[in-house]
Amino acid sequence: MQVGCNYWASHAGVKMWADWREDVVRKDFALMAAAGMQIVRVFPRWTDFQPLELLRGHNGRPVELRLHGEVLPATPCGQAGVDEQQLARFRTLAEIAAEHDMGLIVGLVTGWMSGELYTPPAFAGLNPLTDPLSIKWQVRMVRCMVREWRDLPAIRIWELGNESNCMGQVSNAEQAWNWTNAITAAIRAEDSTRPVASGMHGLMPAADAEFSGTNWAIETQGELCDLLTSHPYPHSPSKLPARVDAHTSIRSVFQAAVETCFYSDFGQRPAFVEEIGTFAPSYCNEKTKAAFIRNAMFNAWAHGSDYFVWWCAFEQSQLKHPPYDWSCWERELGLYTADFQLKPVGEEIRAFRSFVSALPVSPLPPRRQDAVCIISRSMDFNCFMENGWSAFMLAKQAGFDLRFQYVDRPLIDSELYVVPGIRGASWSRNHEMQALLTRVRAGATLYLSVDDGALSPFDEVFGAGVDYREARREPARFTCGGAQYAIDSPFRMALLCDDAEILATEADGNPVYIRHAYGRGEVYLLTLPLERYLAGRPGAFHRPSEAPWFELYKAFAGRVLAQRAVKSSHRLVTLTEHPDGDKRLWVVAVNNHTEALPTPLSIAPGWALVGAMPERIAAHSAILLELKATR
Repeated sequence: MQVGCNYWASHAGVKMWADWREDVVRKDFALMAAAGMQIVRVFPRWTDFQPLELLRGHNGRPVELRLHGEVLPATPCGQAGVDEQQLARFRTLAEIAAEHDMGLIVGLVTGWMSGELYTPPAFAGLNPLTDPLSIKWQVRMVRCMVREWRDLPAIRIWELGNESNCMGQVSNAEQAWNWTNAITAAIRAEDSTRPVASGMHGLMPAADAEFSGTNWAIETQGELCDLLTSHPYPHSPSKLPARVDAHTSIRSVFQAAVETCFYSDFGQRPAFVEEIGTFAPSYCNEKTKAAFIRNAMFNAWAHGSDYFVWWCAFEQSQLKHPPYDWSCWERELGLYTADFQLKPVGEEIRAFRSFVSALPVSPLPPRRQDAVCIISRSMDFNCFMENGWSAFMLAKQAGFDLRFQYVDRPLIDSELYVVPGIRGASWSRNHEMQALLTRVRAGATLYLSVDDGALSPFDEVFGAGVDYREARREPARFTCGGAQYAIDSPFRMALLCDDAEILATEADGNPVYIRHAYGRGEVYLLTLPLERYLAGRPGAFHRPSEAPWFELYKAFAGRVLAQRAVKSSHRLVTLTEHPDGDKRLWVVAVNNHTEALPTPLSIAPGWALVGAMPERIAAHSAILLELKATR
């Protein structure tokens, strides 16, 4: 995993192209190189690179597009409405990056940045994502820039732009597809040798994107782009699970890994952490920020992110213009202070690069994935995030790893399927449910938890019937495995168990967690919205006073847990296993605790540790173990 940062020039921020100073850019890149940056994301702002004006005549009739008040130059770039001076300035920046052996991610249509929209005067008031005139000139600009810069060795990745789905509204998924296709096709028409990244965030699985009205789907970006991107900011107001715990909690330090897995799994493309930060200093101090980023990097690395890119290289607090004049979130997120002293977060990123470069294996092989988490229909953005994120955390703490898929996709072959928080009567089609049950009859295990959803078939699958359903007036309280639990739920399902094994009951004896053999496999049903409830419960995954929620997942995961080579006896020390052929296994153990811990690991028969087991794991850090098969 290579580390890097997003970049606006330290003296001017988003106005760097209009207020171009090569000496500042050279100094900035030298500082970024000194901080260990390997990849830098840069932004040719649309208004600077295609500053077209639309001249109008009688009754406002459009007459002519001009560039800086002049007729469009009779050059290929001039005919694309692109400012050739800005092209030269970007070329200089890319050459400076190459001098420092740094790669570039280039956001080609940078029409949005941190809350401000940047469109050329000619297209003011037009929707950049749907208006044909605007799209036509975006395509011309993109083809021009890629054609002019494709010889630059520093450019590693072309990108649609920065969070381009924020540039305007689309009324359906087809409009989102059309804009994405237009820009990706323009890039590939001029350069088919480099990957194209999405640059977007806040996306959902396709069917739910349309259901919720956002219309921007992870699958669409995966279909049309080569790389997908996550922008996982703790305490983002758009994501409930991100808002409840401190930055150094296990939930928060896993956010980057979880969101990146969402994108790579649903989009079926590699994904990486493209923007991450901690918002304003009122959220946490520099020491906490450094501990957070160290832990987040280890988890993202262990879960397959190829890049980890901080926002941003330099402070924005001294700037007088929008967008950072408007909002305090991102003014003080630089790796360097306003007087160019490297912050602790920058030191941690540089230290992580040294850690990776010293490893005996590179790259780290893909991790073992033991289960498939199926996200079902009828979820809005928050429900999708809540159910998926909580399921991921519960699996990690129970000792296994899962991958995601949407319910409408062909089932990935697995021994274990996890379906969290079903909602409504249309959470799955009948043929999709039957496909799951076919896998169970053949020997797989299926776990479902119920929010306000309906199930059909029921009795023969779960070995139980439903006497009645009613709204709850208080949390459901139950005992399982000797531990006490309480979960808020919209309703109570009164179960009549005939063949099912009862795993947990309420005080009046009503079963809430049951198991039933089905064919050669088994099904587990929890009649409560465990995952969504935990998503909004502060401290659910790390406070010592909390119930051992992950034990509810261990109850159905025995078969996959038996196949793991290493186990952790501490819920804040999580593991990934990385097979390297048949005889070697790499294991990453991450301590997601704010304190150092004695190493709580045990090795299964059939495996031997190469070298000695460390006695302790430092707070918010990781160790890499090498195991060899003994049989």
